[in-house]
Amino acid sequence: MTKPELASDIMTVVVLGEFDPLFVTPRWLRQMDLIGPEDYESYEIELISPNVTAVSFGSIRLKVVPENLEITTEAVNDVEAARDLAAGILLSGGTSQISAMGVNRLVHFSVTFDEWHAIGDALAPKDVWSEVLHLPGMQNLGICGARNDGYSGAVNVQVQPSVVVKTGVFVSVNDHYTLTQAEAPTRRTMPTPPEQTNLDRSADKITVATKILTEGFSASRLRAQSIIDRVALSGAAIGGLQ
Repeated sequence: MTKPELASDIMTVVVLGEFDPLFVTPRWLRQMDLIGPEDYESYEIELISPNVTAVSFGSIRLKVVPENLEITTEAVNDVEAARDLAAGILLSGGTSQISAMGVNRLVHFSVTFDEWHAIGDALAPKDVWSEVLHLPGMQNLGICGARNDGYSGAVNVQVQPSVVVKTGVFVSVNDHYTLTQAEAPTRRTMPTPPEQTNLDRSADKITVATKILTEGFSASRLRAQSIIDRVALSGAAIGGLQ
């Protein structure tokens, strides 16, 4: 099969830290010159309260709660603008300290019925299950990769049947940074439980996060695309697909 046409393509930047939903508002964004006059005049409010600010500027959605900042877009042409907004909020004092950041990609694409099964068989071989399950099929695959770019964190991938398109595939790539420097591991180890992961908040991590967003964003996008392509093409060898 060839690379599939994406039925849905969402990019999200999530920053964990301390945020004030009544501080990071459209008015403040305009004062900091993080949005233009047209966006300020036309933004749509979902909710502005002490617990959550949720507003949209065209295709870009901003959500702020006390524990995190989330910026999302489904428009490929606005991905860099969403990235710039996230970096701008961090650089302009939108928070005093943060702990972690995720650059996430979530896609859905349609395949034929045979391709759908071939992808599942390639990612989750059925030989191990065939003697204990009748007609086994993959429902949810999760895999984690260690970082090798000088930062701590992980690359987390999930693959599931799509609920958006019929006989479709959903792929989620979570490019997760805990915002400290780290050497690439040389061997696999036991995964660290979430409660033991270093998620200490600090002001120093703001500098690391903005550097990743400005200098490492393209690499993150390419990494996610290569993972999506690998999933989409994974069934070719098993299914004899071209």
